Amino acid sequence: MVSSLSLSTELTYVRLRGLMPFFTEASKRYGIPLILLLAIASRESRMGLALSADGTGDHGNGIGIMQIDRRYHPSFTDRHSPFDHQANIDYGAQYLAKLLQQFNGNTARAVAAYNAGPNKVRTATYAGLPPDSVTTGRDYSRDVLQRKQLISQVLGLSKAVGLSAYLLPLGAMAFLTYNYINPQKL
Repeated sequence: MVSSLSLSTELTYVRLRGLMPFFTEASKRYGIPLILLLAIASRESRMGLALSADGTGDHGNGIGIMQIDRRYHPSFTDRHSPFDHQANIDYGAQYLAKLLQQFNGNTARAVAAYNAGPNKVRTATYAGLPPDSVTTGRDYSRDVLQRKQLISQVLGLSKAVGLSAYLLPLGAMAFLTYNYINPQKL
């Protein structure tokens, strides 16, 4: 389970990189809750922090922040760089909207299908198994929905106290970076 501090760091990274508008635009365009998109990005790539230097994850199969899988979405991944964050977030939101429609608004099944594919989730549910039984770690949708709840709390705190919810992790990163770049000699 991810911590509030970890999510706060991820959200700070997204804001510092200027990616939040991409999430907001995709959320509005496809009618997906913003915090759900952020929760998937958190699980997939720690909102970009866990990507390899080439912008990939999952042994090179997942592309970008939303980890669009090149094996199942070649029409997208062949045309877009892993560093085209706007296109990656937009495609992830579009795909999630399609899954929500396929699963009649059932968020847990749609989120599980984002990870495992709709056919695997349908097969599992027809067999009376939970959707997560076919996902990575067998906890994908449960974890994403927990992250969604935590992100909501973190963003709620940030609205109530301004930027102070982000200043501690940001300040700590700045302090550590400065001391790493400029070590003090005694």
